[in-house]
Amino acid sequence: MPKIKEKTIVAGTRGSSLALAQTGLVIELIQRKNKLFSFDSKIIKTSGDNLQRNRNSTLTGKDSFTREIDLALMRKEIDFAVHSLKDVPVEDTLGSKKQKLEIAAYPKRESPYDVLISRNREATLQTLPENARVGTSSLRRGIQLKLFRPDIEIVPIHGNVPSRIKKMRESESNLDAIVLAQAGLRRLNISDEANEVIPSDVILPAIGQGCLAVSVRSNDYRTKKIVKSIDDRRTRLCVSAERTFSKELGGGCNTPIAALATMKGSKIKLRGLIVGETSSTTAKSNFVIRDEIDGKAEEAENLGRKLARTLKAMSM
Repeated sequence: MPKIKEKTIVAGTRGSSLALAQTGLVIELIQRKNKLFSFDSKIIKTSGDNLQRNRNSTLTGKDSFTREIDLALMRKEIDFAVHSLKDVPVEDTLGSKKQKLEIAAYPKRESPYDVLISRNREATLQTLPENARVGTSSLRRGIQLKLFRPDIEIVPIHGNVPSRIKKMRESESNLDAIVLAQAGLRRLNISDEANEVIPSDVILPAIGQGCLAVSVRSNDYRTKKIVKSIDDRRTRLCVSAERTFSKELGGGCNTPIAALATMKGSKIKLRGLIVGETSSTTAKSNFVIRDEIDGKAEEAENLGRKLARTLKAMSM
């Protein structure tokens, strides 16, 4: 007799085009290794989505884009949640002793880098016109852009990836360029929109940029086992270093700190950045400090902790 498929396993996701593409990717990866099960997705609106639609609102709360999805997971309305890792707080915000949530898988990381998209498709960050207006909602990006090109003006821009590109391309737009994550463009199959991949020595990425996090209920052993099948060890080690660095600094997704861990063989190299007092309107800071550390892969968390403490000491 043919095997009977078990009940459908449901993934929770935001409703943006990027979030749906990412969830589809995760489901595809899981299905390759678990052909017995069928999968579906459920769109859940988050407080971050609601705030993002209001141009006069400022995103607040370190879990603005994850809270409602995680609550649905705890209530067993979904079986696992797919998040952009940079949206996931480094400290626990949900869960109880009875119903704990955990990240069961970090799929293989996409590009962690940022890209420039400009109205003049030939322009680079170096060749943008003097006093160019560059759109980004990230203070981390804005501060580093101003270090490289002090003349440019940083202009806040919100919305999903396609809408930001559309706003910049519109004839009435006063923007010369925008900066976005390369991973998002790749997952949406629109990589050709980018003019330039910005080197990490110009803009160091956000903690966990390019990574996805797949969360489950800790006591749902069946789903946990299924999700763990797509966990990438190298990605897990690298983000462990980055997120420990962030946690040691007391940072979250809206804090202007940055880090990128890379692995070569059994070694990890971690680069980090912190800033001093900042102005969200001018994207200026009274100091920006970078440093790096390397060591054995199994010491990932300790490397993150050490680098954070080093940068803290340098800032005093």
